Amino acid sequence: MATTPSGTTSRGRPAGSDRHSAHRVVDRERLESVLALLDRVRYPVDLSVTHRGDALAVAVFPAHLERAGSYQSRIWRVPLDGGAPEQLTTGPRTDALPAWSPIDDRLAFAAERPIVGRMSPFLLEPGGEPRQIGDVDGSVQALAWSPDGTSVFALAVDEGGFGAATDGAIRLRWSDAPDPAVFRPDTGWRRLLRIDVETGKTEEVSPDGVSVWEFDLVDASKAVALVSEDPSESGWYRARLALLDLERRTFRDLWIPDRQVQGPALDPTGRRVAVLEGWSSDRGLVAGDVRMIELESGEAQPFDSELSDLSSIGWLDPERLWFAGWEGFGSRFGVVGAAGKVEWASTDDAIVGPNSFHARVAPIPSGGFVAIRESLRDPPEVMRRDDGTDATWTPLTSFNDGVRADLRWYPEVRELEWHGAGGLPIRGLLMLPDGDPPFRTVVMIHGGPTWAWKHGFDPGYSLPLAAAGFAVFLPNYRGSTGRGQAFTRLNVGDPAGDEFEDILLGVEHCVSLGVTMPDAVGVTGGSYGGYLTGWAVCTTDRFAAGVMVSGIVDHLSTHLTCNHAFSEFIFEGDHRDPEKLGLFMERSPITHVANAKTPTLILHGSEDQCTPLGQAEELYQALVVNGTPTELVVYPREGHGFREREHAADAQRRTVGWFERHLEGRG
Repeated sequence: MATTPSGTTSRGRPAGSDRHSAHRVVDRERLESVLALLDRVRYPVDLSVTHRGDALAVAVFPAHLERAGSYQSRIWRVPLDGGAPEQLTTGPRTDALPAWSPIDDRLAFAAERPIVGRMSPFLLEPGGEPRQIGDVDGSVQALAWSPDGTSVFALAVDEGGFGAATDGAIRLRWSDAPDPAVFRPDTGWRRLLRIDVETGKTEEVSPDGVSVWEFDLVDASKAVALVSEDPSESGWYRARLALLDLERRTFRDLWIPDRQVQGPALDPTGRRVAVLEGWSSDRGLVAGDVRMIELESGEAQPFDSELSDLSSIGWLDPERLWFAGWEGFGSRFGVVGAAGKVEWASTDDAIVGPNSFHARVAPIPSGGFVAIRESLRDPPEVMRRDDGTDATWTPLTSFNDGVRADLRWYPEVRELEWHGAGGLPIRGLLMLPDGDPPFRTVVMIHGGPTWAWKHGFDPGYSLPLAAAGFAVFLPNYRGSTGRGQAFTRLNVGDPAGDEFEDILLGVEHCVSLGVTMPDAVGVTGGSYGGYLTGWAVCTTDRFAAGVMVSGIVDHLSTHLTCNHAFSEFIFEGDHRDPEKLGLFMERSPITHVANAKTPTLILHGSEDQCTPLGQAEELYQALVVNGTPTELVVYPREGHGFREREHAADAQRRTVGWFERHLEGRG
């Protein structure tokens, strides 16, 4: 449990607060301008460099979906010599996952056609039109070419499987909804298939009885993969490294990790595989340490390095790997030897990778790297960089030049450090609006918790709040990434404990700086940040208002209705252990809701399988019984987060309106 910080009452209100009005007029014109600007941002993802190293392919996504629609993403070819990018595909819906042939200029990619909701494999040949290849019943989630360029390997999920929390956590459907719906534990398999590019012959090559989460080819007949017998999202948390025989459709375990794993990468000699291991709250969020496994024996090889919190690795040659990960509010990348000696490393006060979940660079055969990069004030673009610590980035694209040109206002962003629970140094960001302090302040708590706020274009998705006139405090509490595995694991076994104390003490630090009005502080966050928001409004009255987004309020009901095994790892056990069951209940906001008086807005997607809608309904009904001001807004078709344009804007406007109404000063 979090203890009460010095200088507050037992329920958290600032002792001796002066009654005064915190009212300032919300700048709605600027808010709408920023919402419109953010809607125009285009997001490049999924880089693939040609075998010659003269160009790359990239999928470019819009910021939002149309109502009940699909992402209108397109594949572009970007020359590496600075020439003009060329759009290669035209939809009609989502085009993604470009992969160049290893021997020529054929491009494989996945497209949401001909069936809405299902990604199928396509091939684009020079001078031709895209054509579908193979016969894949599932939805493609990864593509890779055989070394000789004759086959494409597709990792596809069966209908009924789930997206990760970082990808909406929606059950995948492309047929009519079943009536009645029947649920079984052995559905939603992820299968590896081999497609002959010329004939289209498609055969399943992964073993029966295991789901394949990620893979890297040894050759056309073998692959290293992350597998589990449980096909559900829960199975990912226990995935292990295996060697697949793609001809016999058998597998042999190579290594069983203690924590979550990501990004297996086979060395060019086929002798060993590097993989990342680290505690991760969600698939796609692994930021861990390098493990090196010998392929024949399965023995771990020494890899002595100071590197940590890496989210992607790959081989440059048999003795060197490139790496990319997180450090502080930015990224770290470079080259390291197979034994762990760093050849060079560089840090960047920016997100280097497709998003704040996943740091990544891509090597160029002739030397140097390409990556997607975004930073404060700068929306994402594809950039090129030479090797070495002191090299600089050169933009290759200008997808967001119009956004950058029209950016008339941007908040001041400060880095903060304060002492959290037990005196542990904690860091965070503070976004300041125009005007003179002190400000009405909103605490934005990040999800995960194995994630962190970073120096991206829209830190913490907080630009609309700052544009409206609120200061926004973004704490990277213990458990956040970017400070090593020991720091990331500090909240394991202690959810809403010292990590919440870190946040409360950070608020008092903002007050002590004269930036924050002590009695005009709101709290919000999504996912795990929604959980800690729920904890805040149910266990303290420190906050004048709360907005819980896609949150958890009851760990037991979440654990038994969601699609993942997160609770087992954050609690280090599950509900079948009476001692853990007691902790499940004690650290559930709903257990403490009887005295909750904080006005609370609750926003949730109807199809969220990560934090099911029932969580929002539980808190809403409990607050209604209390007579506490509350509203529940449920967005149809949405999962873990809001992707439709009107929903995303509506959520921002409601959040601003809620805090405008309730952050008026208390005494």
